[in-house]
Amino acid sequence: MTDYEAIGDQIIAWALVGSDVTDEPVKARSGARRATRSAARARNATRPWNASPAQLIMRAYPGDGIKLYGVAFLYNIAQVMLCSYMCIEAVIVAKRSNFNLVCNSYDAKHPPMANVLWLFYASKVLDFVDTFFIVIGKKWKQLSFLHVYHHTTIFLFYWLNLHVNYDGDIYLTIVLNGAIHTIMYYFVSMHTRDIWWKKYLTLAQLVQFTCMNAQAIYMFVTGCSATPPRVTAIYFVYIISLFILFLQFFMSSYVPKKKKQ
Repeated sequence: MTDYEAIGDQIIAWALVGSDVTDEPVKARSGARRATRSAARARNATRPWNASPAQLIMRAYPGDGIKLYGVAFLYNIAQVMLCSYMCIEAVIVAKRSNFNLVCNSYDAKHPPMANVLWLFYASKVLDFVDTFFIVIGKKWKQLSFLHVYHHTTIFLFYWLNLHVNYDGDIYLTIVLNGAIHTIMYYFVSMHTRDIWWKKYLTLAQLVQFTCMNAQAIYMFVTGCSATPPRVTAIYFVYIISLFILFLQFFMSSYVPKKKKQ
């Protein structure tokens, strides 16, 4: 067992305190541990405050960077297909399981949502390709704290969800996130000069975070869900952090600043 795996086991044990849920259904998915180690390496390549070898190489590379337009287009189309599939599949599984909007049953032995969640978790590894395109294209302004924090932490949090929050109310986050990313990658693939849609996409993301936290508050206050209470609590705090960062980005990018008289 590596140091990462030992730390992971401690985090899982902490998250399951006060809950009847176990991580037994996902222990057979050895790919989860391999993906965790891969993401740890990928994460080190995305830190703007601690230049990675890839960044140092690209900074020394002459010109404006490498533009892989064809590869990027195929990647965006693949993301549209994948995200839309996960969104639709989560809705189908939820409908088949008679899920409501919130406070759903939790099957810890044979979780119907686990397969969709595993694919969603794995897709967050694929999302690191966005960072790859930013680095080789020398788009350093896009390699912001928001980008690094969002891509790194969302992967780590869904690693936790995969182990301790793999059924029931987790479906809503897959539906919302899958829908938002389907729209985003569709417009990115169009390569439109007038990027009018970015403002509305950020607004949609803020609405998404509001819906997710409304769900978390209701679950935590009523205690109606079998989701581990510690996971619900840190989920709420995490989504608040994303809301603040995206709101800050929206205000600085799209809200006109008042002129000093």
